[in-house]
Amino acid sequence: MPAAVRRSLIFLILLLPSAQFVWRNSAMPGFGSLHDDGVLFVTAKSIASGSFRIESLPEQPAASKAPPLYPLYLSLIWRLNPNFPDNLRLASAMSWLVLVVCILLIWLYFRGTGLRESRVWILTGLVAVNPYLILFGSTMFSEIFFTCFVLMTFLALRHPKWAWAAGVLAGCAYLSRTAGIALVVAIPLAILSGSYRGRYRERIGTFLGGMLPFVIGWTWWTTAHRIHPADQTLMYYTDYLGYEFLNVDLHNIGIVVWKNLDGLLYGMGSLALPKIVDNLPVKILTQVIAIAMISGIVRLYRRGSAREYAWFALISAGILLVWQFPPNERFVLPLFPLLAMGLVEELEHLWGMMRAAFRHKDRSQRVAAAIMSGAVAIVFVGAMIGQLYVTFVFLTQSDEGKAAKLRDQRADYAWMDANLPRDAQVLSYDDPLLYLYAHRRGNYLPLPTRWWYAEDHANAIDAYRHVAEYCRDRKLTYFYFTTRDLERELGDDDRAAIEKVVSANPWLLPVYNYGIGTVYRINAPDRAP
Repeated sequence: MPAAVRRSLIFLILLLPSAQFVWRNSAMPGFGSLHDDGVLFVTAKSIASGSFRIESLPEQPAASKAPPLYPLYLSLIWRLNPNFPDNLRLASAMSWLVLVVCILLIWLYFRGTGLRESRVWILTGLVAVNPYLILFGSTMFSEIFFTCFVLMTFLALRHPKWAWAAGVLAGCAYLSRTAGIALVVAIPLAILSGSYRGRYRERIGTFLGGMLPFVIGWTWWTTAHRIHPADQTLMYYTDYLGYEFLNVDLHNIGIVVWKNLDGLLYGMGSLALPKIVDNLPVKILTQVIAIAMISGIVRLYRRGSAREYAWFALISAGILLVWQFPPNERFVLPLFPLLAMGLVEELEHLWGMMRAAFRHKDRSQRVAAAIMSGAVAIVFVGAMIGQLYVTFVFLTQSDEGKAAKLRDQRADYAWMDANLPRDAQVLSYDDPLLYLYAHRRGNYLPLPTRWWYAEDHANAIDAYRHVAEYCRDRKLTYFYFTTRDLERELGDDDRAAIEKVVSANPWLLPVYNYGIGTVYRINAPDRAP
């Protein structure tokens, strides 16, 4: 069989897990459950109609938070099929198309590092069947789209005359996710470290000449259109840096870094050992896997391999450590190809050590090697079983649960669409869904993440104790609350306490109830009781 045909066949086989998931869940029942995808799709809708705004919010501010390239891509969905929710099937297909391109670029990147072809396919396979890559690659999140431009940047840098093109691609990465700003520092450091031979200053200058216009242009646009609100809700929707400084300062930077480091290691390791069981022993094992990934990356770097990716990962990790949101698998997903390389490298190094121990004259050394190799094999097999379980069973079960939730919500949205005044503005946990299904504007009540870092449960509950006054101040006339709200931020105890304070609030008048949801009319006085 010709090599090209064999490679194409292997590649198509590796696409089957993601293809079956997209086929079975093409209606995207989980759309909007993590909020960001809903905001991105609403922004894409506005682009398709000729503006660049978050049109689901009452103020309809300019979309000065998330950069425009990914919403621009999503706007093609609205142009091809403006009928929601029918266009979610097209959105699912177009998201998967980006995933296919990403897996191809990952294969090209691995192949260009000089690895044996068998190692290239093993690494590509580990990435292609990963449940987190499949989940976020078949839904409307920007991580996979962003990773494509990051990988294209690295591939372009391998050609001495393509430094400017690499800069342009890095600029596109930045316009996909502002996390791409790490490339401004990472690529010059990679060039200076000897990753690319000859004309260091010229290559750095040419690269920056390609990327910086994108950075400067987006910075200028956001500065010109940012509304600098005193309203923390609008700050959450429109201003990354403003919300960062609201939540992270000199008083809590220590705990932020500590908790983010914990989350970063957990998120990295969970890409190999998925979070099926969330308890301390499994968490520690998962973080040990993350440390093994890092150790393997260091070995690769010392051999001169994947240096540009290693610098990008280092700068990105530094940003995540001080960011106002704990890192998880989604945030480290663009680093996954490098993390997979590091893990396989470290496992190969460990296997070399154990092979030497098996040949040792001392019986205790051989016994220790057998125990160690058995433990590693158990972890490896367990991780593979866990990944396959999550990919083929858990993800679908999760979407079935989300579909059941959505059925109740859609009944509530239909009632609101038919019965609420056309100018009614609604506080809703899933405000993009409210806008797309019920055609009413409103917003979500963001809980500052500084409360999470401080384990401040009281303030979170208190925010909902005074939710009527919040709605009055923001001119929101209704409040849509469900028993599934706050799953993104809070545990069961806090959510139960919030349900109690909401149901006991005398200034919330229930006007409709179905399934998990209740619609309240706001009846707050001019002054809070």
